[in-house]
Amino acid sequence: QQRQMHLGAVRRHQAVNPGWPVMYSITYDKPGWDPEMELEYDVMPRDEFGVPAHIPPELSTTIRHTYYVPPQYYPFLKKLGDDTPELKPYMDKLMNGEMTFDDYEEMFYAFAKPLKIHRPRIAMPYRTAEEIKKTDEVFWEGAWLSFRQRVLGDYYSRHYLRDFIAGMGMGLYFAWLYIQGHRQYRIDMKLFYLEAPEHKINWVKPRGDL
Repeated sequence: QQRQMHLGAVRRHQAVNPGWPVMYSITYDKPGWDPEMELEYDVMPRDEFGVPAHIPPELSTTIRHTYYVPPQYYPFLKKLGDDTPELKPYMDKLMNGEMTFDDYEEMFYAFAKPLKIHRPRIAMPYRTAEEIKKTDEVFWEGAWLSFRQRVLGDYYSRHYLRDFIAGMGMGLYFAWLYIQGHRQYRIDMKLFYLEAPEHKINWVKPRGDL
């Protein structure tokens, strides 16, 4: 990255407003790469197998997409196939690099087994007789909590509305006091300068010829 703080750097793509001040510019080592650009042509669209989309489907569908497993896993896969004869053809395909996604799906659904469920760790889906007896009590507790919430909501509404109205009233009262004081001050000053000219300070003394 490079930061240029002293001038508005030129941004070399079309998603920019001419004359817009750019405080800093970020450059990348890959030419044309700009993740903030609206029109980005460098990201190649691909199909579900990773084949570039500009390859026509009649050609891309003829490519056999197979799974690759590193060789260090081959002994485990061979032992897995020897221990389970039904898995051996699939393991051989996987080691030979011939297992496709269709083969994997066939193997998965053929050998998938239901999960081993530990019932003691799961809550029972029914209630005991003691719990059924407490149904009315639980309903009453829920109604009581709902009632408390409604009362608290009403209290908060009245409390904050009262604070808001009192605050606005006090603010308007003090603003009215300030305005009235300023108005009375203007009236007093006007009366002073009109009715008491002998108390004026630094006024031009009349020379008698005006």
